[in-house]
Amino acid sequence: MKINPYRRLYIALTAITLLACNTGRQQPAIHNSTHSDLKAYFEKEASQLQQSGLQLHKTVALNGQRDSTTLAPDSTQLHHLLKPFMDVDINKPSLQDAYRTDTIPDLINGSSSVMYTAREPGTSPQQIILNLDREGRIATVNIHKSTRNLVYEYQQNLFYQHLKSIRITTLQKIAFLQPRELDVKVLMAPKN
Repeated sequence: MKINPYRRLYIALTAITLLACNTGRQQPAIHNSTHSDLKAYFEKEASQLQQSGLQLHKTVALNGQRDSTTLAPDSTQLHHLLKPFMDVDINKPSLQDAYRTDTIPDLINGSSSVMYTAREPGTSPQQIILNLDREGRIATVNIHKSTRNLVYEYQQNLFYQHLKSIRITTLQKIAFLQPRELDVKVLMAPKN
């Protein structure tokens, strides 16, 4: 009996998906992860960026109005750019059981993702996703924060790619006022 090649592909993808889901581990406490201290990680990144000699190509858009500039990475500029990431401290004692931690390995290339998801909707940030390379080093960081009530809405998405890019998107709505959307993109490149 001959098996349809599409069916064979479907069976292989299903098996890989099930295997990946079964090998994902849930860790009960966030403190046990070596990657949960984001403040220390981003302080190291700022130091490494400053020593790298890379230029920062920064584009800022506020409600659609754009402005671009090229900067040399000094410590003040880097601290300012990375501050929203450094402010995410999920190791506070008050947040000990506030997050569910899931690790999902990528069986094809050896990398993995660590996801911290808030157990309660009022916990901020709601989600942090760390994508790790095959050696276990952080390759990208995604952070999602939001607050909403009857008169105020705030959303912020933070993205960092190791020594390559930063993106911070913020949306703020206050009742009876125009919404404000701020988009900051930073690309890191060698000096020309």
